[in-house]
Amino acid sequence: MNLNNLAISLIELDPENLSDLDAFKKNLVLSKGEARGHLKDVLEQACAEVDAWSGQDLESRQAGIVRLGDLLEQAMEFRGGNLSAVKPEKPQDVPPQTAGSRNFTLSRDFDSDLLNEFIVENMEVATMAESAILDWEKDSGNQELLNTIFRGFHTIKGTSAFLNLDCVKDLAHHVESMLVRVRDGQDNFTRGHADLALKSLDMIKSILERMKSSGPGQQIELPLGLEEMHEALRIFISNIRNSKVNDQSAERADLPGFKELLAQKNGETLPDQPWVVSQAPEPVVESTVRVKIDRLDKLLDTVGELVIAQTMVGQDELVVNGKNHELNKKISQAEKIVRELHDLSMFLRMVPLKGTLQKMVRLARDLSQKNGKIVKIITEGDETEIDRNMVDMLADPLVHLIRNAVDHGIEMPDERQRLGKSSESRIYLTAGNAESSIILTVSDDGRGLSRRKIVDKAMAMGLIDSAERMTDQEVWQMIFHPGFSTAEKVTEVSGRGVGLDVVCRAVEALRGRIEVQNSEGQGCAFIMKMPLTLAITDGMVVKVGSQRYILPTGNIQKALRPAESDIHTVNQRAEMLSFRDELLPVFRLHRLFNISDAKTELISGLLVVIGDGQECCALFVDDLLSQTQVVTKLLGKGINNVPVVAGGAIMGDGTVGLILDVTGIINMARQRLNVTT
Repeated sequence: MNLNNLAISLIELDPENLSDLDAFKKNLVLSKGEARGHLKDVLEQACAEVDAWSGQDLESRQAGIVRLGDLLEQAMEFRGGNLSAVKPEKPQDVPPQTAGSRNFTLSRDFDSDLLNEFIVENMEVATMAESAILDWEKDSGNQELLNTIFRGFHTIKGTSAFLNLDCVKDLAHHVESMLVRVRDGQDNFTRGHADLALKSLDMIKSILERMKSSGPGQQIELPLGLEEMHEALRIFISNIRNSKVNDQSAERADLPGFKELLAQKNGETLPDQPWVVSQAPEPVVESTVRVKIDRLDKLLDTVGELVIAQTMVGQDELVVNGKNHELNKKISQAEKIVRELHDLSMFLRMVPLKGTLQKMVRLARDLSQKNGKIVKIITEGDETEIDRNMVDMLADPLVHLIRNAVDHGIEMPDERQRLGKSSESRIYLTAGNAESSIILTVSDDGRGLSRRKIVDKAMAMGLIDSAERMTDQEVWQMIFHPGFSTAEKVTEVSGRGVGLDVVCRAVEALRGRIEVQNSEGQGCAFIMKMPLTLAITDGMVVKVGSQRYILPTGNIQKALRPAESDIHTVNQRAEMLSFRDELLPVFRLHRLFNISDAKTELISGLLVVIGDGQECCALFVDDLLSQTQVVTKLLGKGINNVPVVAGGAIMGDGTVGLILDVTGIINMARQRLNVTT
């Protein structure tokens, strides 16, 4: 590999991908073997730099890539070349964390509120333009989409000029100049137009994000590659004007260095593979008003306290035992109004998932281009709403699942054709509601999971001794084990394990669960089920001795008073309930919390069958008291570490009741059963 190709591969290098680092090192060693004299000495230093990355954290590897760029520049200069157009820049007087960037001072002429309003509005405009660009790629003749994109950049340019934000204004102006030629029929659409527009939006959003932590008169660090982005736009426009080629040839009419200049985000380049996206049609936009988040949170807390106060009044002995029917009627009416107010305040915090799903569409687009795969991603349920506080927590698991689907689940086009599949693969990202839960599914039509390979890997890691009695679902759950994937060459099995332990932890933190549906050779689906909100729980109050607990009603299948014939024991220890031709493990809550005055004979209490997907168990309680709707409160660190407690709530009498975590109860019941048997 010559030095030019080596330099370009350095730009493409992803410091998070250990396989990429190993491949780059091999190419570097090959280049060193062909070098002589001083050039060989420089490349030996470069090899030593790469060797030092082993065991280092991500930040250290990123700094190492910058140092490696300096060494390769020395090698290029020795050979008479010049790497300045593509190497990572690092001014000598700038600390490592600001390497390759310069400062921009925000105007003092405007207050913080105006700047915040500018950031929020332009983030929304950028998101709207990004969505239109993704649709424009599959329907380049749609003039309305092009007008939407053009208006987006025009708006950003105008508001940025008003605030003297030249770094954003100039970039938006250059993209606008590129788009106006397509709009006016002077140029034909190419994928390069979409690539440049999307990369420019990335740059603009990065600047806006940096402004959030700054203020009037303060400096922000401009992102690395801003000047290169301007140059890439200039080169592209000049190339299109001068070449005057048709759509197909223009797609490949990039000038030398164009793709390298674009490779600013995560070291990615722009391959020539086509990519398509399918989304639901845009709904009619409703009128909205922007409210500060802290005000919404304060409103919800206040209404929650109002619900508690109303419940306390309704359960007061003077009201319950009193004979003033007119007063009781008024209290009941007030309770109804408070409940409606509480429900309304909860809906105010709900936001559609469209923005989150759109980010996943963009991620799939970039990854498919990088990997040379043809992917059609289909989204459904964009308008499904979820608690605002949960949106950011959902992004991380979705990113991991999309990356795994594109990187490791989907085959290369030629391989798909050999298997009798279409060269165009599909990823489905769907969202929907079921009772008081949200269900998110990420599925693909790729190679799926291999049971044999997963079992072999699990046995090699010592996770299991045999899989003879394991169901497929139990086998699939092993891919969520931390460290299941190793750093060796990625296969469809080891690749599927990358980051999936992170996915599992994130979903469980949202009081949810994740299931896997798989068809080897045909595809795989990851199904996540979570509550719509973490702030409210519909529950059943259960009594255990003198204590009361709240059990989420969505997880209750049935409550029954068992007969002696329904109870079985395993090895004279584990208790099992015969329920619908199944044996379910019995979990005694009073033993976990050491409640001395609770009932101990199973036939004298109640067994509540609770389920979490395909897993179930029977929870032994003294009695069921009532249904309730409570405001979930976070507890202290000590109680939060209890695996069967999801949170707390203030009851009608002012006491605190613990909200039980059904998933934790089922897991603990199964673990105890396995230990016993």
